Amino acid sequence: MNRPFFNLVALQFKEFFREPEIIFWAFVLPIVLSWLLGVAIGSGGGAVSGKVAVIESPEAPRVFWTSWIARAQELPGRDHGIGFTILSRDEAILALKKGEISLFIERVPGSDAVRYFFDPRSGEAQMTYLTLERTLDGARPEARTPGETVALKIQGTRYIDFLVPGLLAMDIMSSALWGIGWALIEIRIKKLLRRMSATPMHKSMFLASHFVTRLIVNALEFVALFLFVYFYFGVRIQGSVPALVAIFIAGNMAFAGLAILMSSRTANPRVGNGLINAITFPMTLLSGVFFSYHHFPEWAIPIVRMLPLTMLADSMRSIFNEGAGFAQVALPAFVLAGLGALFFFAGMKIYKWS
Repeated sequence: MNRPFFNLVALQFKEFFREPEIIFWAFVLPIVLSWLLGVAIGSGGGAVSGKVAVIESPEAPRVFWTSWIARAQELPGRDHGIGFTILSRDEAILALKKGEISLFIERVPGSDAVRYFFDPRSGEAQMTYLTLERTLDGARPEARTPGETVALKIQGTRYIDFLVPGLLAMDIMSSALWGIGWALIEIRIKKLLRRMSATPMHKSMFLASHFVTRLIVNALEFVALFLFVYFYFGVRIQGSVPALVAIFIAGNMAFAGLAILMSSRTANPRVGNGLINAITFPMTLLSGVFFSYHHFPEWAIPIVRMLPLTMLADSMRSIFNEGAGFAQVALPAFVLAGLGALFFFAGMKIYKWS
């Protein structure tokens, strides 16, 4: 009964398990990703839930905050995992722009009460604030004045200011890998590469044409998204526009080269789809697109900073929010462009034209 149907189902399973690459993307990669995130972020029991700066000032010298932090860490519920650092107000604002802290605290002059400064639209900052307030309330609620909250509106300290450069960087990565990598895989599947390789066309020019096309498309997408957030959210570029153009081109070079290397021998659409997801998904999670990677353990941060998407997103944030120029983004731009050239020539060396 329905034997042809069950035969077809069995055929699909055999086709699936015949490809070892597909088994890796389907079973091994999710396990590896969950392990990496579990180790990096933590699974409770002291995982850092937020980083907070306390502002050193004449009204609140370092000795005051040292004692305040010690008391906060000795209260019931001290396993909140919040990390504290003592900074000046200017240092705290810069750290907030970089995503190194979730909020900062100032002492109210003439009392032991405190004020919390953060963007109320940031879920991460809200959670850190609520966790800290709940912890402080647990000690002597009848004798404690609740902390005041101040909504930050300084350019670069809002969550949207943190988010937009990350989204722009992620769009460059996704557009290059799907627009170049997947397009080249499809051309190979359709047996068109063999015909093109038989023409007098220089092979490197064929691949370079994909990069130039995608660079123009990415530039249009970049401008469209920026114009929207400029007029709707008031996001501004505080740094050098030429430096932004330089890091934009370098980022496109890095991910275009990676797309060419990735697609150099792939002829199976399932494998191609798995490869692209294996590259984009971990970097999107780890590179601080939606939340700061500074919440990871200290040992993980240097590794995360070496990812191409992290270098691109950090450079864009420094230009958008910190007023950075060529000097600040020269090194990451050089590294990204160098990686792109390395990936391109490696892909050319092993490229399969049939």
